[in-house]
Amino acid sequence: MFNTKNRTIKIFILVFFINILCFQLSGQEIETKNNPFYFVQITDTHIGKGTNLEITQNLVKQINELPMEIKCVIHTGDILQDGMSDTTNVIKAFAALEKLEAPLYYIPGNHDIFQEHVRKEMDIFQEYFGDQIVEMDFEEVSFIGLYSDPIAYSFSVEGYDPFLELENALERTGDKPVIVFHHIPSVESFYNNTMHDGWENENRDRWEKTLNSHNVIAILAGHFHSDELHWIGEIPLFVSSSVTNRFGRQPSFRIYEYKAGKLSYRSQYEAK
Repeated sequence: MFNTKNRTIKIFILVFFINILCFQLSGQEIETKNNPFYFVQITDTHIGKGTNLEITQNLVKQINELPMEIKCVIHTGDILQDGMSDTTNVIKAFAALEKLEAPLYYIPGNHDIFQEHVRKEMDIFQEYFGDQIVEMDFEEVSFIGLYSDPIAYSFSVEGYDPFLELENALERTGDKPVIVFHHIPSVESFYNNTMHDGWENENRDRWEKTLNSHNVIAILAGHFHSDELHWIGEIPLFVSSSVTNRFGRQPSFRIYEYKAGKLSYRSQYEAK
């Protein structure tokens, strides 16, 4: 009788401590998911024109001095002013940007790969900066970066189908939240007090349908050299202002915070 009672007490104590441990582990899991996760977007450095190299070097230094942990830096295109064929500035840009301490990922823009030299410049881009499509996983969110200029300008590249690449990459993410980044937004642009057409309607519709059929929570782009927010179906499109001071812009970059399935940002400007 004593042994049975003693055994019951031991089982009760064991269950009690297991419940406490499970509660603590559950709390840690919730806390992990709610902890902020930071990354940086830079865009439109246009190295090879004016003082853009020096501005880029200044902002690289500022990013390296940020007080929060930066999981990665994403460059959403127009690294250069005059294309990848300008190998002198390719080397200068690579040297300046590789000083970033966080992992760095690039997507080409229309000033990086010109249509008349598309295959040659894609090869140079790949040698120095990476593939035309980028896939990464950070915490519980996936990132997909895409060279979307062939969609934006409706031209074809032998051996590269951006829609097929995007659809396959999205399938690989399963049900995870996804952030997509590319260069030219699909929406109309507004400058010189005039609205200018965006992508052709067929490509815009397919783009919107493809992204909204998966768990894409945000799209990041550049190209417009201005801060803008649009909606692609149910997905916010964050357009970042530029690193270059072209068009009288103040050089800037963005710090994004991913937390509990939502994305927010702060624009940061060049320190003097």
